[in-house]
Amino acid sequence: MAAGDITLLRDGSFGNCGSRLHNVALSATTIKAGEPVEKVRGSPSVIPATNNFPLLSGTPDAMVGIATTTSTNTGSAAGSVQILSLVPGQVFLIKPKVALATDQATYDALVGLRVLIDLTGGSYTLLVADNADNGCVIEPLDVAKYPAKVAFSVREAANYLA
Repeated sequence: MAAGDITLLRDGSFGNCGSRLHNVALSATTIKAGEPVEKVRGSPSVIPATNNFPLLSGTPDAMVGIATTTSTNTGSAAGSVQILSLVPGQVFLIKPKVALATDQATYDALVGLRVLIDLTGGSYTLLVADNADNGCVIEPLDVAKYPAKVAFSVREAANYLA
């Protein structure tokens, strides 16, 4: 998968809560810095986020945060990864799956939509379709300052600590 798909929006913030070390099970697939990370509820290990994530309905996996390092697991050994913990109100940047109009009014009409993170072709992007079961929310953003990006936060119910 691609490193750096998601970054922290730092406009006017004091910083972040720092990262925490998490276990990664034996797997040939590593988690790269800038990728969303999930946890199957009840599991001691984290995994790279799957497609159309996070969902709040059914028996959903939970979002842990965004990896800040590349995981150390291999196909023959478990490992670990540092993950930026989710904080209520924290805002991230990501590319949309489908290019959006570049004017501010068009972007502003999307603010508040409940959306999902998509995984296609090894890259994470944001789907821009509203559904009450979707675990992310589009946040305000100055499109002139951040062209071709979407700001989003993670709903508290999607957090693995919830």
